[in-house]
Amino acid sequence: MARKKILIVSYYWYPFADVGTYRISRFAKYLAKSGWDIVVLTSKKAAAGMKGEPDDPVLENIKVYRANIIEPVSLLKSKKGGSAKTSNPSIFYQKDAGFISRLAVWARLNIMIPDAKFTWKWFAVPLGKKVIEQEKPDVILSTSPPPTTNLIAKKLAEWSGLPWHADFRDPWTNIYYYDNNPPSAWARKRNKKLETSVLEKADQLTVVNHGFFPSYHLEDKLTKIPNGFDPDHVLNKKEVPQKNDSVFYIRYFGSMKVNQYPKAFIKALQTLSDEHPKIAKNIHFDFYGNIDPDIKEDIKSASGIIETSFTGYIPHDEMMKKVNSSDLLLLLIGRTKNSKFGLSTKVFEYMTSGKPVLGIGPVDGAAAELVADTNIGKFFSHEDHKGVINFILQTYEAKQKGETLFEPSEKAIQQYNFSYLTSKLENILDELIA
Repeated sequence: MARKKILIVSYYWYPFADVGTYRISRFAKYLAKSGWDIVVLTSKKAAAGMKGEPDDPVLENIKVYRANIIEPVSLLKSKKGGSAKTSNPSIFYQKDAGFISRLAVWARLNIMIPDAKFTWKWFAVPLGKKVIEQEKPDVILSTSPPPTTNLIAKKLAEWSGLPWHADFRDPWTNIYYYDNNPPSAWARKRNKKLETSVLEKADQLTVVNHGFFPSYHLEDKLTKIPNGFDPDHVLNKKEVPQKNDSVFYIRYFGSMKVNQYPKAFIKALQTLSDEHPKIAKNIHFDFYGNIDPDIKEDIKSASGIIETSFTGYIPHDEMMKKVNSSDLLLLLIGRTKNSKFGLSTKVFEYMTSGKPVLGIGPVDGAAAELVADTNIGKFFSHEDHKGVINFILQTYEAKQKGETLFEPSEKAIQQYNFSYLTSKLENILDELIA
């Protein structure tokens, strides 16, 4: 039987190993292991927070084509010496923004439609046509954000007649940062028209969660395939050195944006330091990733005698060792109107560690439901600092006694295994080809 071949269109790909790379690279990895030939169309450069090489020999052998892109230059300079790009959602939430910053935000909302990567389409479509002629794929798979990725795939599908599957890691016009930063009426109409054209043209759609496209009726071609964990990244607990000292490690991994402002956690740190000094002096809060500078300052100011550290992104294998040697893992979901549908990718790596998870966000949201179903921790609202304090004290006491607060549900957890999730995607792709 002839091997099936898929063309993946993704702005994120190695060595630009941002969080956007993870989901599509896991799909590519397990499709390849299932017998597919993989071809990737990506950008020559990407505004990623971290660079890294493929973490599996299967991914190293994938053929990759890179199209030019004219990235918007760094238009913004924060008053604290940092910088932000028009591709970074944090530009929408800068405090005391000057004229240049406000102009950049206006341009991003009203000129760079659908996103700051719109120039990539100029180069990716012509290259994609050559790739299709040379590689002769059976199907096209695109992953968004940025939405420009799906516009490229749409053009290629129309030109080639190939079936096309569009994957969405985030909403498009329904994304959180438009809530407080609405574009002009013309820009909204233009963006909505592009979104509609993609949703109508794509043969099949996947989303990581419901609520992405509430104004459309897509029941006949939309499937929910959540994010998950790679079983190859689940460490043997015997390989992770367990610290038996008195230090209690609370850790956070990933990005922390303004819309995720951890009010309850910050207030809890302050209260612990003021009212429980004997315990607080044994608590360390370690942050790994990219954090909004204002949030960082607020955490440092509120921590008192609690020791804090802030480190940038670290390699995935090192991160998993840190996860597995933590005492409490912090998970944050944002505060926007659609945050209840949000699922941080980190929760899927947290769930394999066996360590308790402190979730802060909508208590009736998808993340809270997942944490409860898998029995890996507890969720609290952004205002419930007393609940957060009590949970930290409860987990601290459990460590001192050598007790386990939660027995994770392995059956529930395996529903988020990327090998299993990719098999669901493969069934959809097989039907498209057939």
